[in-house]
Amino acid sequence: MTRLVMQPLRRVEGHGRVELILRDGQLREVRLALTESPRLFERLVVGRSALEIPDLVCRICAICSAVHRLAALEAIERALAVEIPPAARLVRELLLLGGHLQSHALHLFCLILPDFSGVASVFDLVRRGDPLAVGGLELKAFGNRVQELAGGRVIHPVNAVPGGVVRLPSGEALAGLRQDCDVWLERWPRLSADFIGTARYPASGTLTGTVLAVGGAERFALQGDTLYVGGGDPVPAGGYAELLAEQPVPYSRARQSAGDRGPFLVGALARRQLWAARSGGGAVLEGAGGIHDNNTAQLAEIGWTLERIAAVAAELQAQRPGAPLQIPPGSPRAGVGTAAFEAPRGLLVHHYVVDDWGQVAVADIATPTAINQRTMERQLLADLAGIDDETELRGRAARVVRAFDPCISCAVHVIQC
Repeated sequence: MTRLVMQPLRRVEGHGRVELILRDGQLREVRLALTESPRLFERLVVGRSALEIPDLVCRICAICSAVHRLAALEAIERALAVEIPPAARLVRELLLLGGHLQSHALHLFCLILPDFSGVASVFDLVRRGDPLAVGGLELKAFGNRVQELAGGRVIHPVNAVPGGVVRLPSGEALAGLRQDCDVWLERWPRLSADFIGTARYPASGTLTGTVLAVGGAERFALQGDTLYVGGGDPVPAGGYAELLAEQPVPYSRARQSAGDRGPFLVGALARRQLWAARSGGGAVLEGAGGIHDNNTAQLAEIGWTLERIAAVAAELQAQRPGAPLQIPPGSPRAGVGTAAFEAPRGLLVHHYVVDDWGQVAVADIATPTAINQRTMERQLLADLAGIDDETELRGRAARVVRAFDPCISCAVHVIQC
């Protein structure tokens, strides 16, 4: 038996390890170990006031801080039976979109693009003035600006609070945002086409996971109350725990989804497949294209995100002066709240049980990379089958892992390791 260990994983968020186990010269087993130090957030928030939770759990990850805060807010507000004003919901959506945009830009242009040019880092590309790298960083900066405008700062936003938001962006700021968004809507088709023209992907096996994503009622959305599962009946968001059946594994610091309908694939590619099936009335095409199509799906989502940012900014400009922004929660009360969002990397669920004193009694957070972990292992087996050269195995394995856009910091927040 031969064991090849890849550590650290490069150009991914966080620390991890891939073990490739070969017997008789053939790859027989893959273990993906997410080795980032666990932060144990689900235990740390127990006993704290429910109103404090969004401030705490957004620290799980800086890249994903906006969606963690929004998911926590939604879950806590449901537990406390708080309905936020329409204007506040628009500001929150703008924050969510900014986070989505900057994360996709980071993954595609900083982590994936170097693979096409054979360089070690995006900084090598920037130093030589590569227009794709420079354009991608400018796009990420625009996403950061949207987050700052809606959230009060770029990382760990503070404008979204229990019951709504603190303030609306000014009319002048929204007008400037719409103008810049129009510029990006003109630039994006060319930048996207250049990325696709530059892309060089290795041969890929068919997808190994069952696609899973949150669904909106009528249009593509990043939040909803229903979980759509490829090839089966949808599940209410409150039934996520039974569907995922997350369990700890001995070699990783993240739980793995062990549900009977899995392993699951979440992320941009899953969203694209499920939404195409819903809008067209057809069946989900399991295994249509390889995992590297996730990058293509992210490119498409960037275009949608830019369009939606412009639309939300216009709706906010039309809000009447003095529109309510926040409905403060009343007296402490017991309740249960679950919120399902589409983070850039896939399904994110926050679930809280609040006691009679308004304190958190139970907390559970299901993250995209933890959900994807078993599928990543199976995809590695599928994509690396038949390869016996060690150098090629290592290089191809790294690219498969990167294609999933893992966020290991989000995945290792667990109680049990």
